[in-house]
Amino acid sequence: MKKNVVVILCDQLRTDYLSCYGSDFINTPNIDKLAEDGVLFEHATTVSPVCAPGRACMMTGRYLSDHGVWTNEVPFREGLEYLPSRMGENGYATGAFGKLHHMPGKDSKGFDVAFQMEENRLGQDDDFYQFIVQRYPDIKNLYNHNKEGKFSGDITEHYDVWIAETAMNFIENEKDKPVFAWISFQGPHPPYDIPKDNGITYPVTPPDPANPKFLPKCDVPLYRRGSNLNTPEITGIEAYRKKLVAYAERIQLIDIQVGRIVSKLKELGIYDDTVILFSTDHGCMLGDYSMFGKGAIPYKAQLEIPMIVTNHYDLPKGVKSDMLVSNLDIAGTALKVAGDDKPLGFSRSIPEMYNNPKIQRNVIFTEFCDSMKLVSTKEYRLAYYPFSGQHELFKIDNEREDLTYKPEFQELRIKLLCDIIDFVVMAKGEVYLEGHDTVPSVHNGLDEKYYNYKEVAPLATPLGSEKIRENLRKNGLDADYTAFMQEREDEFVCHYGKYWSEGETFFKKNY
Repeated sequence: MKKNVVVILCDQLRTDYLSCYGSDFINTPNIDKLAEDGVLFEHATTVSPVCAPGRACMMTGRYLSDHGVWTNEVPFREGLEYLPSRMGENGYATGAFGKLHHMPGKDSKGFDVAFQMEENRLGQDDDFYQFIVQRYPDIKNLYNHNKEGKFSGDITEHYDVWIAETAMNFIENEKDKPVFAWISFQGPHPPYDIPKDNGITYPVTPPDPANPKFLPKCDVPLYRRGSNLNTPEITGIEAYRKKLVAYAERIQLIDIQVGRIVSKLKELGIYDDTVILFSTDHGCMLGDYSMFGKGAIPYKAQLEIPMIVTNHYDLPKGVKSDMLVSNLDIAGTALKVAGDDKPLGFSRSIPEMYNNPKIQRNVIFTEFCDSMKLVSTKEYRLAYYPFSGQHELFKIDNEREDLTYKPEFQELRIKLLCDIIDFVVMAKGEVYLEGHDTVPSVHNGLDEKYYNYKEVAPLATPLGSEKIRENLRKNGLDADYTAFMQEREDEFVCHYGKYWSEGETFFKKNY
């Protein structure tokens, strides 16, 4: 039987609030155990630092410029293919639990079953509402109804506990089939309302927010900072420290649920046959630089994400990797486990990249609406703010030092700006090429960003004429750079409206 795939997502989780990522003020033993049984990726970056767009990227393998979910409460464009449908086609029982954050809200995008907790977006159609209203018939508000900061009900009534419980029930009921479970916790996104009796025994004292006086150089993040009403300067540092403790406690509550899920897999005897991916949609500023939440902000607190792949048969255990990955790659990883080699958008299999340096990413692309386009390497990050004429370059581990116009960084700045242009071309959903324009320099650039384009990208007008090839040779140029097109089995366009699959023989006669 095929391996099970369990995706565990948090909402707005920072890497520096996990002990396996080096935090010394919090204890997350169950998430740490996932890292011990797999690979922890130290350079994982979100594809989009806002909830619905980032989750749509994970579900489709496509960038937000393509799938159309450019901000929260916006539906997907028509004609997309979704990960759960593909997993179902590969024989998996598929289930989603918790926060999908799709529009329309009850469209699960192909999951066989979906038990959703969508804050207040679904009203009485929300599955968690149907659960909790049986205990509290007068409840009106599922989200942020407990203003005192401590969930007043029993721990089993907390939505993150309910999410874990429904997921475990599904896995147990479907244990005789390969299972694809999408377990999406609401936390540590606000509200910070963990139950009073929560099982947490490890006290936390998070560090104060970083450099509250720091001013961003560019207008877009500067105005984000200036408009923020939820900062240490406004609320007071003591009140803010309580907020950080509550954020950390939400993470500890989720860690307990991760332990429950793993225990259930072991109880059923299927843990070793289950590939687990642990990640989040994005991080959170949490007061750093006097910013809260997320947005068109180029800093690591909201861009860096955890990514742990556990129990994968092609990966070692207990290893930390500096390979660049994105949560865009969750779909490609799951499909490869299912034995499905057909790409889903631009998502790649993380284990496949890990074992083949030739197809590893050199940069990660991130979008926030059309307010910010951003590329990250292992060391540097460049953010471009469309229509403002502004961009900024900095080292990731020293993001307050502006390198944009320092002479020694001009070659890198231009290279990363070109990367952003390339990704804007890709992010629309497809790369359209005339075959005779895929010259060697184009091949080299595509190999870095779209490694399987030779198999899947639409192509037109192949170079085949021997006379044209002879002219190339006379000019000292490569006459065989379009030879890869001979291996294509799908249709590609010839001028005058002809397709190879309809009997066109020009290419074969003249190549």
